[in-house]
Amino acid sequence: MASVRCKLARYLEDLEDVDFKKFKMHLEDYPSQKGCTSLPRGQTEKADHVDLATLMIDFNGEEKAWAMAKWIFAAINRRDLYEKAKRDEPEWGEWKEDNNANVSVISQEESLEEEWMGLLGYLSRISICKKKKDYCKKYRKYVRSRFQCIKDRNARLGESVNLNKRFTRLRLIKEHRSQQEREHELLAIGRTSAKMQDGPVSSMNLELLFDPEDRHSEPVHTVVFQGAAGIGKTILARKIMLDWASGELYQDKFDYLFYIHCREVSLGMQRSLGDLIASCCPGPNPPIGKIVSKPSRILFLMDGFDELQGAFDEHTEALCTNWQKVERGDILLSSLIRKRLLPEASLLITTRPVALEKLQHLLGRARHVEILGFSEVRKKEYFFKYFSDEQQAREAFRLIQENEILFTMCFIPLVCWIVCTGLKQQMDSGKSLARTSKTTTAVYIFFLSSLLQSQGGNQEHHNSATLWGLCSLAADGIWNQKILFEECDLRNHGLQKADVSAFLRMNLFQKEVDCEKFYSFIHMTFQEFFAAMYYLLEEENQGEMRSMQQSSLKLPNRDVTVLLENYGKFEKGYLIFVVRFLFGLINQERTSYLEKKLSCKISQKIRLELLKWIEAKAEAKMLQIEPSQLELFYCLYEMQEEDFVQRAMGYFPKIEIKLSTRMDHVVSSFCIENCRHVESLSLRLLHNSSKEEEEEEEEEEKEEEVQHSDVNDCVLSDPHVAYSQRLVNYLTSSICRGIFSVLSNNWNLTELNLSGNTLGDPGMKVLCETLHQPGCNIRRLWLGQCCLSHQCCFNISSVLSNNQKLVELDLSHNALGDFGIRLLCVGLRHLFCNLKKLWLVSCCLTSVCCDDLASVLSTNHSLTRLYLGENALGDSGVGILCEKAKNPQCNLQKLGLVNSGITSGGCLALCSVLSTNQNLTHLYLRGNALGDVGLKLLCKGLLHAHCKLQVLELDNCSLTSHCCWGLSTLLTSNQSLRKLSLGNNDLGDLGVMLLCEVLKQQGCLLKSLKLCGMYFNYDTKRALETLQEEKPELTIVFEPVR
Repeated sequence: MASVRCKLARYLEDLEDVDFKKFKMHLEDYPSQKGCTSLPRGQTEKADHVDLATLMIDFNGEEKAWAMAKWIFAAINRRDLYEKAKRDEPEWGEWKEDNNANVSVISQEESLEEEWMGLLGYLSRISICKKKKDYCKKYRKYVRSRFQCIKDRNARLGESVNLNKRFTRLRLIKEHRSQQEREHELLAIGRTSAKMQDGPVSSMNLELLFDPEDRHSEPVHTVVFQGAAGIGKTILARKIMLDWASGELYQDKFDYLFYIHCREVSLGMQRSLGDLIASCCPGPNPPIGKIVSKPSRILFLMDGFDELQGAFDEHTEALCTNWQKVERGDILLSSLIRKRLLPEASLLITTRPVALEKLQHLLGRARHVEILGFSEVRKKEYFFKYFSDEQQAREAFRLIQENEILFTMCFIPLVCWIVCTGLKQQMDSGKSLARTSKTTTAVYIFFLSSLLQSQGGNQEHHNSATLWGLCSLAADGIWNQKILFEECDLRNHGLQKADVSAFLRMNLFQKEVDCEKFYSFIHMTFQEFFAAMYYLLEEENQGEMRSMQQSSLKLPNRDVTVLLENYGKFEKGYLIFVVRFLFGLINQERTSYLEKKLSCKISQKIRLELLKWIEAKAEAKMLQIEPSQLELFYCLYEMQEEDFVQRAMGYFPKIEIKLSTRMDHVVSSFCIENCRHVESLSLRLLHNSSKEEEEEEEEEEKEEEVQHSDVNDCVLSDPHVAYSQRLVNYLTSSICRGIFSVLSNNWNLTELNLSGNTLGDPGMKVLCETLHQPGCNIRRLWLGQCCLSHQCCFNISSVLSNNQKLVELDLSHNALGDFGIRLLCVGLRHLFCNLKKLWLVSCCLTSVCCDDLASVLSTNHSLTRLYLGENALGDSGVGILCEKAKNPQCNLQKLGLVNSGITSGGCLALCSVLSTNQNLTHLYLRGNALGDVGLKLLCKGLLHAHCKLQVLELDNCSLTSHCCWGLSTLLTSNQSLRKLSLGNNDLGDLGVMLLCEVLKQQGCLLKSLKLCGMYFNYDTKRALETLQEEKPELTIVFEPVR
């Protein structure tokens, strides 16, 4: 007969890892009112099943331990074990009597046998555990040896770089996107991400990747790393593998991490998941069965999902659920991602943004993390890690800092590496450092030319003969989303074995580690670069062309219009870099340079086609979706030809863009400077710093104090906007100057919209300096929700006093306060102020500011529209304003007092304005508790002969059916009122029926009646519909009959 301890231990062995952890947690927090003692965490944390059963009995005795186990089984939803424990529970009274009365030799023998069996089981478990630990140790050692070094792309044969020494920390943020934002993907150097929703910054620590959001949430089992080409996804994945194997990461979470390169899976070799795991393990016969028996302790790291080929729209029945079943690679990975295969296993997937849509269809609940590349502090760190000579590192970093554009681009690790490689080659050759290039294309040309130079001058003819094949191979791969090429693919494009060897020596090609017969470009962006050249090379080598055409290979269409038609479509997002490179390569200076270096002829015929394409896109109504104006600006920026850019920008009279990065600012400034005909400009500057970035800035400042190094402190930050005072990081003055400098040189620019930017008072000061410039012709300026305070109002007031061109100003949703309005009114009262429209909605105003505003109404004869809604002006404040609004010299036509705290007490003042001011045509009173009494007073003013009001909004004003008689009189007597809004009031069916009867009369001239948010019976709705049919010139908005 088994003991209670043995039975409990067997039950505990049936628990999965997660349930076993939960069981321990409940033991630690066991309710004291149940008469049992909870177990201390220090003793339960490392206890196995047998140890835990022993502890439970030691602390509480057998009977209470059994009761605890039953209660916890129910609490963790293990109904099977609860029923089993209930069924097998000993009869505690008889159990004790038997133990006391029958102490015989037989029972002693049974007890000894039981203890002996228990000991054998314990020793067996120790043996299994030791074997498991031994293999884990062996596997970790293998992973360390495999991932501790990386081959530098420009290293000599056999050379490698220590990953820990070269790795530089990347910036990660948690990210949640809407579907619309995912569709607006941009694979772009110079952009950290596609557009995101405004929200607080949330940086991400690797150790916490799989932790729940809070204590009430479930742990995360799937994490997606997304980032643009070259941003560091693969190097980060390899670093995670190395850190885990070195005991620095996920020690308590995972027993095994398996690195799966999606590119290798794309080879199409069928295998089982067990085979795939075995290929990651050292030596023959790894214990696959033991490994997969605890899937919750496994992490699969899938690197390069965007490079995975295959059908991902398979029906779920086509998926694999057996780890031993042989399947295509894409089905295996799809089954893992969809949680059909080893559903308890965790996944970490890296991808370019372009494949997110495809991935999203497979994912359930996942955490998205975006890799933003290097911060400015980390850029410097990378340079000093790359250059072994500290003096060279300092000189290279200083040179790059002087070129703001290239320095900005270095947030992408691949670009950083290319720049460092090119600079080091020049330094080692003893040459003076050449003028650095501005664009991505120029950087790549510079890098490629350095590769070609290292091969010697005798390669020119050979390069000319093989360049066409290289470009056609690249283009064919891009169109077919193919990045792995077999030897037969290379031969089909006229590339021979000698050519391949040359490309390998030049580091343009690389061999696949696990499959020597497959080749790829050293990075996807190099393939995209040569694919762009495919459309530009003139067909001089007719012999090679004919041989390719005679083969079965169908070459991609060289008509650039086909490329441009597909560019911008989401499913063809991989063409974005190709088109950018295309623009960059037709720069005439670069064309001459390439022709000289590569001994080839590059056509300039497509320039006119590109210009026509830009014109068509600029006029397209859906331009904000695909491709965006900013993306077109990136194309023009790559070209760097002012004459061409000026012609192209002539097609953009209205510009509306959102800028996420410093590179966005540089690109947009370049294009706007060359836009001579833009009339309206709307900029959204998304800019903020994560906590991590702020810490790095502090670290940088301390470093500056020690080293006195001249490091640029204008930090590119996270593409989120946070409006709370604690999180807001205002746009720096240098960024604002760069953006606003274009305003003073563009005579046609009359509209500027900066609403929703973290401009702040310093940024506003820079803008006001620009508005003072005589060349600035801005007439309409929108600055809503720009984090402004009363401190900027003096500068704005100065602009109003001096700039006679400004006629519209929106300062809504800024905490200006009463003191800020006092400063503002100084400028508004100035003789030279020509402002006609002013928005001060939700500016933290009270009745205190109304004296200042009232003085403006009596002195400023140009002001015709004033919007003061969402401010606590109250009846007293409105009374002060109305006193001056009655003045015959007041030219106010539209007055907005929405949700301003007005009651019936303020309606008498409004009545006096309506009966005296013949200029007032629009009055907005939504959200004020006027009541029927207040409306009665208003009607008195509205019925006055001098009243010329045309639009009246009374939504949500606490009106009832009792006011409808007064409204009926108004509608038949007032000859000016054309639009009336009465939504969200309790007018009732009788009240509305009365209005319907009045509205039928010919003397009623109302054109629009809004009754939104109100519910009527069937008869009332029918009456409204009948009225609309009988009087088609009257528009009635209400909930129709269904």
